[in-house]
Amino acid sequence: MNLTRRRLLTGSAGLIVAGVLSQALSGRYALASPPLASAVAPSAGFNTLSILITGQDQPDALLAQRLYSWLATHTSGLDSRLETLNKLLQQQPEANGSTLLNLMKSQPENINTLYQSLVSGWYLGVVGPLPRPDCIAFENIVSYQLLKQSVLPPSYAPGQPGFWVQPPAGRVHV
Repeated sequence: MNLTRRRLLTGSAGLIVAGVLSQALSGRYALASPPLASAVAPSAGFNTLSILITGQDQPDALLAQRLYSWLATHTSGLDSRLETLNKLLQQQPEANGSTLLNLMKSQPENINTLYQSLVSGWYLGVVGPLPRPDCIAFENIVSYQLLKQSVLPPSYAPGQPGFWVQPPAGRVHV
């Protein structure tokens, strides 16, 4: 390839323009994207209640932060409601399933709504009213954590990630 001054100048100018455009576009999109999680730290009552609801000794910390941050911005008097719900659930340690749902229906609407938001956030990773609820998590939700030992990763591949690297047992490559 013959490098002339014209080709050198054209190539350099193209690189400079591409660099300037990528900086301008990446800056615009970086400012537009929402933060991953707010700096609001979950309260002790929230952590205790989360352990009761999820049945896990250590619920996912990032999901806890995202869920608590969402609730803090959308729920007035959150900590007092969490305390009320926590006391209610500790008074009924054996309540589960339909018994627990009936118990929540008999409570004030704000307590029932808080409970539904907590369950939806922990188990589905989705909070907020329809038609546009907010997705706060996906792979670290409780329902996936409970099933990850028994269910293959969601894909069309029949094996574990990278299974195709090793030949199947009993097959010889020629």
